[in-house]
Amino acid sequence: MSTLEIILVGALGSALQELLHWYGLREHLATPRYKQLIKSVGYWVVTGLMIVGSGLAVWAWFAGDGDLPARQYLIVGAALPLLLKKAVEAVTGEKPAAVARTSSSEGAKLSDYFRGGSGREERLA
Repeated sequence: MSTLEIILVGALGSALQELLHWYGLREHLATPRYKQLIKSVGYWVVTGLMIVGSGLAVWAWFAGDGDLPARQYLIVGAALPLLLKKAVEAVTGEKPAAVARTSSSEGAKLSDYFRGGSGREERLA
């Protein structure tokens, strides 16, 4: 595979992970918290950067390993955002928090991308 193909397959894995995440939240999308998040430009910029960054990280990780099956690049691309979120949580020691417990008009922040939540309804990314 070419460099570009490896990056694209890794990014596709990350994008599929994000899609599955939002599919898991489908019952909660009508709540004010998720309506606000869906409209947040900041959240989607960070999400897009994570997708592209995952593709680049997959390429960097497997550089020089020869021709591997695309499924390996896809799975690692999907796993990287999850591993990064867990690493940030472990380093900061913070427990995940809800993004918008109040009905504020502020957009989501960078830190909101890395917050998970204790319950399914609070998971963001």
